[in-house]
Amino acid sequence: MKIDLGEVLDPFRRHVIDIKDALAHARYRYDGLDLILETVSDSKIRGASQEIFAVAGEKMNVVDDMLDELYRQLSDVDRMLEAYESKRE
Repeated sequence: MKIDLGEVLDPFRRHVIDIKDALAHARYRYDGLDLILETVSDSKIRGASQEIFAVAGEKMNVVDDMLDELYRQLSDVDRMLEAYESKRE
């Protein structure tokens, strides 16, 4: 029984892409809220929100980088398995 491992890995890659899309939408909303809070007249609230958004932005970047790495790893596994299968034939 021959299994196309690329087909097995494709749903995982699609899921990573879907998560990255959701993260991009969250970042868009985050940026909008950050712009709104910049107009708040209270400097303490504005400063606290900027600090929170800076940390949140860093965390989103970390998650995005992790997703990129996971996608690369899935693609690498697919290529390695294809090479292995072609050598076996």
